Amino acid sequence: MSVRIPELDDGGASDQETPLTEPVRLDHLAGRYRGPLRRFFERRLRANPDPEDLVQEVFVRLIRYGKVESIRHLDGFVFRVAANVLRDHLRRWSIRANEVLHEQLDEVEIEGGITPERILLGEEAIERLIAALCELPQMTKAIFCLYHFDGVSQVDIAYKLSMSLSTLEKHMRRANVHLLRRLETPT
Repeated sequence: MSVRIPELDDGGASDQETPLTEPVRLDHLAGRYRGPLRRFFERRLRANPDPEDLVQEVFVRLIRYGKVESIRHLDGFVFRVAANVLRDHLRRWSIRANEVLHEQLDEVEIEGGITPERILLGEEAIERLIAALCELPQMTKAIFCLYHFDGVSQVDIAYKLSMSLSTLEKHMRRANVHLLRRLETPT
């Protein structure tokens, strides 16, 4: 069995092949792939100037896999492992970044005076609004939602529902009074 060895300078493939008649040794893999793997990670991780940990993780996974000499296209396999290492690294980094952001939001007031407590109060107010909307008669609720959430004019709503504009205004007044009453009194 033989493996194509790409040039070390640009990571491209060459016509040179190396027969694998004995088990592949780690020092051979490290000598052959360390540079190309470093360049692979450096190109994809501009914020991470030293990708050596990721290169080492590739070698750890190759060792765990064992029988590397039985792999027909070793170059492709090594870089597929590298792509998986990169994906896992980015996933872990994303999770850590979100955790840090949440910690900062809990501790620091956001620009404009918005605190986590104010966000929670706003969410509770929205829940009360939705609950109050659900208490309205179906037609009144539909008219209110069309006007306030969908941006349909009162004239268009009246036309679509085949009702007079004064009847529509009574529905709007009923909805507004009900919602104001319900939202003024905390539950």
